Amino acid sequence: MGDATSFGELFQRLARLDEIEMRVGLICERLESLSDEEAVRLLDEAHRGASLGGADAHSVFLALGWTLFDPRIVPRRPQLGATARRVELHHVADFVAPPSDDEAPSEDKRRVPDFGRGRPLTLGERKSLARTHDRSLIQRVVRDPHPDVVRILLDNPSLTEEDVVRICAARPNHPTVLHTVYGHRRWVVRYRPRNAIVRNPDTPLDTALLLAPLLRKTELEEAASASDLAPPLRLSCKAILEIRTIRPHDEQTD
Repeated sequence: MGDATSFGELFQRLARLDEIEMRVGLICERLESLSDEEAVRLLDEAHRGASLGGADAHSVFLALGWTLFDPRIVPRRPQLGATARRVELHHVADFVAPPSDDEAPSEDKRRVPDFGRGRPLTLGERKSLARTHDRSLIQRVVRDPHPDVVRILLDNPSLTEEDVVRICAARPNHPTVLHTVYGHRRWVVRYRPRNAIVRNPDTPLDTALLLAPLLRKTELEEAASASDLAPPLRLSCKAILEIRTIRPHDEQTD
């Protein structure tokens, strides 16, 4: 079950599935059936496939990343990370079980936007505004630092891709906000939002590492030399560039 051929067949099957949730469910089932070492090797092969490039490999790895945050898999992540370290697949360990980061921006640095009411709005009022179709109000709501407000806003049909890029590019930012965008099926399938997530130093390390293989060469080069990004992320981008140098793929324009 755990040989390279079966993984290749699994990746092909996943690429043929149209529904994202079906992909996530299938990956969950396969991971639950594998030993820790087999599961780590599956993650490694999927990461290498995405690093090489290609729309199918990218869609598979994007679903695999979401799977790692599925309640069925989350409890197993520390164990998988330890196994990855033991077999010296450190790049897998970095996105499966990265070291904890206590450097989250403090709340007072992420100011609530002024909505022109002459007083600060309550969280409930701001969540209500996140459902507005008024573009002038949306331009203010995108600057709200609270993850619950952003979570509602991401489902707003009046939100545009440019708005989402602004949310992801804001600095300082709340790590949970950036991870919330990553977990949103509508937006992270688009290239510009996921590039903005990777390039934000406040993005959780595992989230950024899971998106790095999906970047194009130019953005990978920029991230690899960005001094404000975490060293494991910069190293990952350099490694992905090396893989593509060995076997380059046509760049995708998703």
